[in-house]
Amino acid sequence: MQFLFNTTFLLFFALTTVAQETEIPLIQLQEKIKKAKKNSERIEYMLSLAELQYDFNFTASKQIIDEALTLIGSKKDSLSLKQLAKAYVVKGVIKRREAAYPKAIEYYLKAKEIYENQNDIWHASDVLHNMAMVYRYQKEHAKAIPLYKKSISIKEGLNDIHGIAAGYNMMGVSYRQTKRLDSALICYNKARELFTSIKSTDDVQRVNNNMVGVYLSLKKDQEAISFVLKNISYAKLHHKKYSLSTSYRNASNVYKRIKEYHTSLIYIDSSLQIANKEGFKSLISKGYLRKSFLHSKLENYKEAYNEYRIFNKHSDSIFNIENIKKVQALELNYKFNQEKREIELLTKVEASKKVLYKILFIVTILGGIVIGFLFYLNSKARSRVLKEKLEKEQIQKELLNQKVKVSEEETKRLVADNTMRLEFKQELLDRIRKEIIPESSGKLKSTINSMVSELQLQITTEGKLSGVQSKIEEINKGFDVKLRKLYPTLTKSEREICTLLRLNLSIKEIMIVRNASLDSVKSTRYRIRKKIGLSSGEELEAFIQNLS
Repeated sequence: MQFLFNTTFLLFFALTTVAQETEIPLIQLQEKIKKAKKNSERIEYMLSLAELQYDFNFTASKQIIDEALTLIGSKKDSLSLKQLAKAYVVKGVIKRREAAYPKAIEYYLKAKEIYENQNDIWHASDVLHNMAMVYRYQKEHAKAIPLYKKSISIKEGLNDIHGIAAGYNMMGVSYRQTKRLDSALICYNKARELFTSIKSTDDVQRVNNNMVGVYLSLKKDQEAISFVLKNISYAKLHHKKYSLSTSYRNASNVYKRIKEYHTSLIYIDSSLQIANKEGFKSLISKGYLRKSFLHSKLENYKEAYNEYRIFNKHSDSIFNIENIKKVQALELNYKFNQEKREIELLTKVEASKKVLYKILFIVTILGGIVIGFLFYLNSKARSRVLKEKLEKEQIQKELLNQKVKVSEEETKRLVADNTMRLEFKQELLDRIRKEIIPESSGKLKSTINSMVSELQLQITTEGKLSGVQSKIEEINKGFDVKLRKLYPTLTKSEREICTLLRLNLSIKEIMIVRNASLDSVKSTRYRIRKKIGLSSGEELEAFIQNLS
């Protein structure tokens, strides 16, 4: 008995403590509003209080924001416009929760226009996020998801962790509602990780709320029940009415799925009680539809019919063609106004240009002779400079052609040397076959035959290179020039190796052509790789042959 008393006392103490922690910021803001000496300060505190009251006292939030808008009035200074934009955002959230979607879009577009005019991309991205939520509520996910992505992209550039996480959380809802569960889970996990990193407990709880729907879709009922009961306890503990109404509805979803219809009905009634009191029209509409379904399952067909009629009444006021047309009209009107402002700006620029042209015309008449003379001198000078530039380019071109010719001559010399060596070796091979082999016998003859085979292999290899001149002339057109331009640090010897690699010659063949050792060719290849910046996984031959 004593243990039960102690447990009850501790629970009561914890609830009281949390309630006090929740009320302290509200009380502090209310005191600041009373003590504020300037209207601008008072408005700032009122806007913060209205935001804070979303979940705790929705009616008070609506009253506060209307008072703030009255105080702002028609002021056009920078601070007042910034406060006005924030007020429009708060008003948009209120209208969204009341399911007045066209009005919500209207307020968001007004706020977006102000933020864009002030180059405030941070808050403009918040507006994009909020607009996406309206489209999500209207089940227009094709519009919502791109807006979430755009908002996230801006927030990433600003390193706004909270904004990025909020975007992923809400985008996860759109993915879940369009049955893309893998994408939804990725978004939720990212959001939860980011919110946890900044220790935002409230937001982690919002992600957990949304996870219930995923677990239901994946038929993981136990996980869903565990999450939903934690969410209800959290919302109660922190007096979050909108979250609590949503959590009750999620609980109803869970028990509906496992066919415990009586329990599901109890939870949806609890959700509706809060939604009706606070005016959360979307939750009201969904609540009556759920009750109609549950009554039909319990064979209470009269109640099911009555609940469905109530649902239809609320649903028609939220999801109807007229509302969709209003939202589309607002979007078109916003785009039209943007284009109109751009045209007006261009008109002003053109008018300014005309005035400037008139002034220039008068100045031109008064100083016509001087300007004409200066223009003549300037044209003459430009003509001279252009001529000199063309002559310089022609000289550079001729020098380049000469260098190419020199390079070709050097290649021809190499080929000629190779051809001479080939002829000499062929003569030597013929002499060995005719004069030495017939006179030899036994082990000596075997050794000589082995040497002859090796010499024949070498002659075959060099014979393969005998036609290299024509291939070099065909393939190397402009290649050396290209190498000089792209990799000016390459030496003449290194460019020659590149040319032979371009002909698909092996290291052994290059050794023969250049009369060089294996180590020398390998060392040159290493220097080439380093100078052109190849990684260890890239092949030099493939890179050279693909170089056009």
